[in-house]
Amino acid sequence: MEPANPFGGGGLGAGLGLGMLITPIMIASMILRRPASPVRKLIDAGATSPETARKISSLGIPREMLLGPWRRSGVARRLDDGRWYVDLGRERVVRRRRLLVVAVLAVILASLVWLFFAMLAGPVPV
Repeated sequence: MEPANPFGGGGLGAGLGLGMLITPIMIASMILRRPASPVRKLIDAGATSPETARKISSLGIPREMLLGPWRRSGVARRLDDGRWYVDLGRERVVRRRRLLVVAVLAVILASLVWLFFAMLAGPVPV
């Protein structure tokens, strides 16, 4: 008689079953369902220069603190009269930098997963 699988499931082991298929789908759906960012609301309203700047209260942004991270990175700019606009050039640079960081982390993670499974397989016979 075969010993019971301590991890349960269909013999794929812990974490390699249905969860591997569902997790990326759930992450993608959460990203797609999240509400529009304050920066996206400013861009959609056309607030992309000091001349076209808008008050955040007119865009449904309840507090200025929601623009804090974008202000610190130079993407969102506040004028003296309280209106805000988005520096599209800076937004593009910040978005590309974030994409590069995510891509590098994905390559590192994929390499580690490959090494892990290579170690599980053992040495290659010659």
